[in-house]
Amino acid sequence: MERGSININKNYELEYRYFDKDANYKYFNRKFEIYLIERKTLKKNYVLHMDNCDTTPSKWSPHIHKASNVNKKLYFGVTTLNWNDIKNSFADCIVDEIGEKSRENIKKAIGKLSSPKL
Repeated sequence: MERGSININKNYELEYRYFDKDANYKYFNRKFEIYLIERKTLKKNYVLHMDNCDTTPSKWSPHIHKASNVNKKLYFGVTTLNWNDIKNSFADCIVDEIGEKSRENIKKAIGKLSSPKL
């Protein structure tokens, strides 16, 4: 399994996990999880994440999950299997969460993510 973190700014980071090859994940060949983490002084807070947890046919697209401590729990799919489109959609979701002024830093951080395809 590959794992690591990428700093967005002093308050936020992306944490990623790419699991080993698994035949159940048809399009990407393995499970992946990418988390947006807010860094606090003494702890880290989970904000949202994207993964390809659903292996059901026709639901291979990644989904974005928001933290359950917000008023509504949102669960919506990314409508494409193109990795560049997925990164752009995920960047837009992160911008909605932490603000427009961090857009360039978010794009740089997401640009460092490698494709989960083997």
